[in-house]
Amino acid sequence: MIGRSIDRVAESNPQLFREIKGRLIPRNIGVASLISIIGQIVISLCYFSELPDDNTEIDQYSRYCFGIEKYYGSKYWCNTDLLNNWQINWQLLWLDLFICTSIISIFALLVVGTYMLIADLAKEETRGTLNFIRLSPPSATTILTGKILGVPVLLYLGILLAFPLHLVAGLSARIPLSLILGFDAVIVASCAFFFSAALLISLTNSSLMGFKPWLGSSVVLLFLLIATNLVFSGYSVHHAPEDWLTLFYPGQVLPYLVDTTYLPHETVDYIYGKGISDLLFYGKPLWLNAGTGIGFVLCNYGLWTYWFWQGLKRRFHNPMNTVLSKQQSYWFTGCFVAVALGFTLQTTEDYRLFSNFMTLQCFLLILFLGLTAALSPHRQTLQDWARYRHQLNKDGKLLWKELIFGEKSPSTVAIALNLLITTVYILPSLVIFPFNDKTLPVFWGLILGANTILLYAAVTQCLLMMKTQKRSIWATSGVVALTIVPVICLGIAGIQPQFAPQVWLFTFLPLVATEYVKISTAITSILGQWLAIALVGFQITRQLRQAGTSETKMLLSQVKQS
Repeated sequence: MIGRSIDRVAESNPQLFREIKGRLIPRNIGVASLISIIGQIVISLCYFSELPDDNTEIDQYSRYCFGIEKYYGSKYWCNTDLLNNWQINWQLLWLDLFICTSIISIFALLVVGTYMLIADLAKEETRGTLNFIRLSPPSATTILTGKILGVPVLLYLGILLAFPLHLVAGLSARIPLSLILGFDAVIVASCAFFFSAALLISLTNSSLMGFKPWLGSSVVLLFLLIATNLVFSGYSVHHAPEDWLTLFYPGQVLPYLVDTTYLPHETVDYIYGKGISDLLFYGKPLWLNAGTGIGFVLCNYGLWTYWFWQGLKRRFHNPMNTVLSKQQSYWFTGCFVAVALGFTLQTTEDYRLFSNFMTLQCFLLILFLGLTAALSPHRQTLQDWARYRHQLNKDGKLLWKELIFGEKSPSTVAIALNLLITTVYILPSLVIFPFNDKTLPVFWGLILGANTILLYAAVTQCLLMMKTQKRSIWATSGVVALTIVPVICLGIAGIQPQFAPQVWLFTFLPLVATEYVKISTAITSILGQWLAIALVGFQITRQLRQAGTSETKMLLSQVKQS
């Protein structure tokens, strides 16, 4: 039967079979099993050693005793029953053991698994075998699924060996089996999300090959440390857009499981808050119970994992492709704005809504900087497009369709259309939700912010047309200079938005100054931004004409010489 299963795996996913065959050797299996078993024994002994010993003649202290308050504040002093046996809170002990094994599993899977996947792809690319894998008959989905399931297979084995202890501890803590399995499903979904992101990062940047595994795993580790600290330090949601980030930490559903034990909150003193149960979405409480909370977390993971896989499919077989096509970017922007605005509109207090829209504008800046990097073609691609641009009408392709949907055309029009989608979706909320006297400042802030982002995108595309080989570095440096340097200079000079709002209108966060300016000033600033965008656009058009003309002349000269 085992042989048949192996044959089926080899037929359905040869890449998975290759990974499993290379890693599941007796020595590796023994080491992984030994580490898992020893780890479980050590963790269990650490908790059971907290129990009082057999000597009932002396006063003993333990977190797991049904204590009597022998002295002021001494709630953990142990007490005995009529048979002289210690009264132990076994439910609390098993709950602590369950929480500990859960957190360790999350860290082990996400941090170590991310490192292993990025390091494996880096090794494949260094050896030159990655190109052979790309040329193999299986689809990108089959190959990359084989990587995700096969590369960390020894890690999966260690976690699988720890699952019985995890399950027994949860059931002994009186957590329903359905919620334990739901929490495990959240961990699986988080692995799919983080591992897909790790593969995409590996395929989009071939530099820093030896450093990327450490960098990727360090970022995941830092995120998990911060998120874990928030959960165990009594973090309560702020009803702000940044609450969205909490959904990407699988440990956020642990408060649901703790609540089902019906242990007093002062007993389970390491989880003070209610996790994501206080979150709102467009002002509606959709996370009140464990079922809907876990369901929304799974949907959140599933949505963004889907978009990661769209990028993986495009980049795997053809590294020259952009991460997203222009048509896909419009749907991606719609999904992003719909979710981000839902977490922005969690409150009806006008001053908090105004602050939330500042955070939302920062989120949009990050989104569009990523889209600009993903959609902007480089010089050679643009040269090829400019050379054959005159043939578009002959082939039945209109220029405006090529600019909106074409893979090799400049990205400025596509970024502008994405900004239009974002602005049109957000603007109705200014009327529906009570902004009071903040409505116009938010309106002008959104328009000015969209223009600023479009200017950044145009400058980036212009810099990517440079002849130097370091054009990516120049483009990145230019965007950083435009976004961060002005704000740092204004901060060092001590220029506050309320005293010099006209200057702040041209930063990446104009919303901080729009409430201090008149309508005429805002309109003048918008006209100035449009003028700058037009000048950069004119420069891009001139560069494209020169590139197309020079390439055509070169081809004609070669034809004459032949």
